[in-house]
Formats: sequence, C-alpha cells, structure tokens
Amino acid sequence: MSWAVSSAADADADTIADVHMAAFGSNALLLAQFPTPDVRIQLRDCIAKKAADDICDPNIAVLVVRDQDKIVSFAKWSLPVTAPETHVEAPWVWPGGTDFSVIYDWTEKMEEAQQRVLGERSSYREFSDLLSLIKPICLYFVAFFVKSRFLWMEILKLSLFRWNAGLTFIGTDPQYERRGIATALIQWGLDRCRESNLPAYLESTFNAVPLYERLGFKTMLKISIVLGGSETYEEACCLFEPCVEIPTIDEDH
Repeated sequence: MSWAVSSAADADADTIADVHMAAFGSNALLLAQFPTPDVRIQLRDCIAKKAADDICDPNIAVLVVRDQDKIVSFAKWSLPVTAPETHVEAPWVWPGGTDFSVIYDWTEKMEEAQQRVLGERSSYREFSDLLSLIKPICLYFVAFFVKSRFLWMEILKLSLFRWNAGLTFIGTDPQYERRGIATALIQWGLDRCRESNLPAYLESTFNAVPLYERLGFKTMLKISIVLGGSETYEEACCLFEPCVEIPTIDEDH
C-alpha cells in the first residue's frame, strides 16, 4: 500500500501528541525523564504545544500520514538554514515533576555526538563568524596555485555540506507499524536531501537502525546513559549523505 505524506495542520497538534505517547510511552528514557503517570499526562499536553509551535515554524516540516481521516504517524524534519538566515526554534516547556538531571545529561550527550558526526556541517551553521567564511576562500586560492588534490577535497567538503537536515522525531501508532509508513516519512526528507545534495542526521533506538540503514543512513557512533543507577539506555547516531562514502567514527578516540 502506498501512503500519502502531507504537512500537518494546526488542528493536528493534539493527535500528534497522542501518537507520540502511543509510540514512545514505554521508552525507558522517557520513563526516566518523566517518572510518574501524572507527569506523563502533563507531558502529553507539552508535546501538543510544541507540535503546534513547530507546525507554524517555516524552518520545520511536521509531516503526517493518515488512514482515511485518522493520523497514524508523524515526523518532524528540521530543515537546513542557510546564511544569512537565522533560526531559533520554540523551546520545550517541561511539566512539573520532570527529572531534569536526566534531560540535561542526555541533551549534553546528544549535542556532543552531533558535533562529532557533523562537525562544520552542523545545522544552522554560523556564517556570521568571519573565520568560517575566510577558510574556504583561502583554501580555494591556495589549491588553485599549488594544484593540491587534498585541498580541493577540503573545499568540496566545505562547499557541499555546510548545512544538514535533521529527522528530530518520527512516531507511528503501534497498530500501524511495519506497513511502510515510517519509510514514506523518512523518504520525504531524503528525497529533498538528494535534490539539494545535503546530509541528514538523526538519533535512533537500535531496533529502528536496520530501517534507516536500508534507506541509506550509516551508523556513525552510539551514545548511552545509565538510568536509575543500573539500566543502560543506548541510541545510535546515524548520517545520510547522498553522494559521499561516509567513514565510520572510531569511538575509542
């Protein structure tokens, strides 16, 4: 069956929150961050508010798939932002009772991993920094005069991959899993990455990694956190680049 992907409307925010909780409500990290049933009830409302903000953001694509009139899956793609544009995403507002120590620890690990994987290609690259603008110009002139293949490759990396798309969230109603719906939502973003020759980045639970790898992502590294003093929770950091062979990052260095 072919599934139609469409942009979410303002009225879809509440249903997106319901699908989100159905898809991730048993996730160990979510349960550690929002440790009681009452907090998770409030979390659902926070997700609906964030979804509404994201739907109105021109630099974010909130997508849905419907079975007739029912939303059964959603995805959030953070779109590239090119200089001289700037973008500040609406912040999350967490409910009372949230375990912020877990949120802060996991957020720090995600940011470090994203920086390692993307480096200078990270989202919302700051071209207001004069040095970041001077570097490719200097490399261009040096490469021209010395005819260095290595320097030309450095220029290609700087010029082709200054920005990236990010698949921030994707969730499917458990009753609709394994029907190709997530593939359609992922493919929407990858088609645009190919058109623009830009990479895409995401973090994923390990059970979803085979799907991403079938679609062209490569697992670059993994991040982990110890929850409750004993349970280790892990996710994979994955990168899609439409025309470049991706070297795997050595996690021991």
